[in-house]
Amino acid sequence: MLADNTPIAARSTRLCVLARGMCCSAGHRAPAATAAMGARINHFRETEFVCDLGQPIVGGALHQVQAWGAERLSAMLTAVVDECLESAAAAQPSQTAVVLLCAEPQRPGMPRQHLLQTLAQLQQQLGLHDACVLCEYGKGGIAKALQLAVDLLNHATGPANILLVGLDSLLDAGAIEDFVALQRIATRSSPDGFIPAEAAAAVLLSRRGPAEPALWIDGIAGAAEAWRLDGDKPMRARGLTQAIRVATAMAGAAVSELDFQATGMTGEGWYAKEAAMAMSRCMEHTKAEFPHLMVAQFAGETGAASAVLTLAWLAGAMGHPYFSPGRSALLHFAGDDGQRAALVVRHRARLDTTA
Repeated sequence: MLADNTPIAARSTRLCVLARGMCCSAGHRAPAATAAMGARINHFRETEFVCDLGQPIVGGALHQVQAWGAERLSAMLTAVVDECLESAAAAQPSQTAVVLLCAEPQRPGMPRQHLLQTLAQLQQQLGLHDACVLCEYGKGGIAKALQLAVDLLNHATGPANILLVGLDSLLDAGAIEDFVALQRIATRSSPDGFIPAEAAAAVLLSRRGPAEPALWIDGIAGAAEAWRLDGDKPMRARGLTQAIRVATAMAGAAVSELDFQATGMTGEGWYAKEAAMAMSRCMEHTKAEFPHLMVAQFAGETGAASAVLTLAWLAGAMGHPYFSPGRSALLHFAGDDGQRAALVVRHRARLDTTA
């Protein structure tokens, strides 16, 4: 099933992360990737792609994976789905639907038909719920994907669990060519850029979590930004500001009450400027410390996978007894198509009011 691109209004239903899966350059499974990120380790290396000066482009590629192209994407997708279902034995596949978040349709490098076929094969092989859907929303569309998950969970004949998967690769000849032409990839001649990478990540979501503390998504909001990187409108950060304010209101929290922020920032100056403008409006008062975590520091720019990768990473990191970055966080993400998303997450016990 292919999801349409109609905006979905925010819902107040809280979602719990029951299980997670990660496959990126930092690690091919969630525990390994989380440990590497906690130790601030990355595995960036020179790739076979070259920039306009003929120098190799540094990227975040999976290592010791012999599949390539569409087959490589399918292998990553299967790996994170299997890891999630393995670690959540109580989740019945027949009551679990996959919501697959991938790149926008105009972005080179996404084999839509192959992904649809792979999704259909997984649904048949694993006996998944028939509400599995492909969402071509990109990084900034994580709020729309989560709101779609809420709608599916609330439907009378819907699944009991949603397996939200983010999948993308910027290590594609067409994508690399476009981004090099726009001078968006980090090189010696263009340091204000990102490190292209590839990843898949999955989180198993439910409306009702376990009795013990887990990661909960308490606020979800999306908005549209009129500014474009290649446009002529001024940057005002209105979309990101709106998304942050709505998400924190849904969660019943003030930004200043949260412990840290985690974002999809990649090293490009425009995102840092937009985020700074939005935070200056949304932060109620000055905080002595408000740490900023970026998954791209360890995994590179993973496009549509980065938001789910961040959720999967924090689901493990925030529950760590000694090295947790905090128990509550603001997450925000921006896509090239103008979509903006904000989430409020907390590592907490189940609330009696959660239905």
